[in-house]
Amino acid sequence: MKKIIAVLLAAVMTAALFTACGSEKKSEEAKPQSTTQPLEDKKTHTLYFKDSLKSGKATVTFLNSVSKESKSVKMKKIREEKSFDVYSCEGDTSVYNTAYITCGKAKTREFAFNKCVSGWHKTKETFLPYTYDDDETEYYHDFDDVTLKGFGYDKKVHIEKPEGYDPSSKEKYATVYLLDGHDMAPIKNENRTSLKGAPVAAEQVRAMCKVTGTKALVVAIENIMARDNELVPDIGESEDEKRFGHEKYESMDGSQLSDFIADTLVPYVRKHYNVYTDALHTSIAGASLGGLEAFYITMEHPDIFGTLGAFSPSFWEYDKATWDKYLSAKSFGDDSPFLYIYTGNERDDVGPFPYEMYNRLKNMGYPEEKLAYHQNEKGAHEAAWWCNMFSEFLSGMIFRSIEPLQKQAQ
Repeated sequence: MKKIIAVLLAAVMTAALFTACGSEKKSEEAKPQSTTQPLEDKKTHTLYFKDSLKSGKATVTFLNSVSKESKSVKMKKIREEKSFDVYSCEGDTSVYNTAYITCGKAKTREFAFNKCVSGWHKTKETFLPYTYDDDETEYYHDFDDVTLKGFGYDKKVHIEKPEGYDPSSKEKYATVYLLDGHDMAPIKNENRTSLKGAPVAAEQVRAMCKVTGTKALVVAIENIMARDNELVPDIGESEDEKRFGHEKYESMDGSQLSDFIADTLVPYVRKHYNVYTDALHTSIAGASLGGLEAFYITMEHPDIFGTLGAFSPSFWEYDKATWDKYLSAKSFGDDSPFLYIYTGNERDDVGPFPYEMYNRLKNMGYPEEKLAYHQNEKGAHEAAWWCNMFSEFLSGMIFRSIEPLQKQAQ
């Protein structure tokens, strides 16, 4: 009898210990960007796949985009409904950073795989991010529409609060700023952006919040008026000025946009929303010219923006001498922002310029632990590729590293 009682007491104590550890761990995971370590110790992460084609089976192939190491895993069907099936499996995020799924005879496009990804949804028309347990995913989100005085005209900004947003909670919210926001994050009732041609960034931030416990707002900045000017900083004579003449590009507004965001928009968001006010919890992203401008804004205001996502950035706008002169005046150190640069292959995307920028920064002493470069040889200058890789930028924002990319690049 004594032996039985002793065993029961040991079992109760063990259960209590695990419960306490679990509670402590959950509390730690609720703090976004609080450390440079992953939110959980285990390397594996569950990937979900919602198949509206009812293919009957699914296999995921995990890839390391640098070493080319790969591993194929048969996904397990965990749910079967009339209009879709759901599959799942686990992969090692310390080894693999991308994946694709084979369902039936078809293959999906390659997508980023990390701990900010919940899953993906395959339909007849397209391939979109999927948040597990959310069968009624609404890709067109509700935003607060804000109009602020810009530089000669009004600037429209759209701000999305996450589900359950609490304006008075002690725990504040991170902020993700998006250039070309009207395209990067499809906005309900705007009817201007097809889901096929958008990075669906707001939905991916939403998935990231659910998977990691992070709380974050999305601030989508419209760049419809004079986009070619707004998203090109004035750091010298641009290639467009050389090609089309100085009259059309008499003054680049990208420098003014940078100041507008830093001096007007960020203070507005910090005043009216329950957000962190440090760079660690404030990030910015853009694609193409938006990637160029986001890079410039981060270089100009590293005290505001702690993470950059530059997708297929148009670094070709300025030649080597101009970039060298501009960046040589900057100082890089431990407080430098985390920079994530993505590009497709040189022929179908923006040429060799993103890789040249990556090497330039390294040679100038930029901390290598703050640099992540991803070149996808299959990728082109298309929003569909930026959509599939957007969560890799979010992973850099949360974890301050992208292990498979950076470990292999060293």
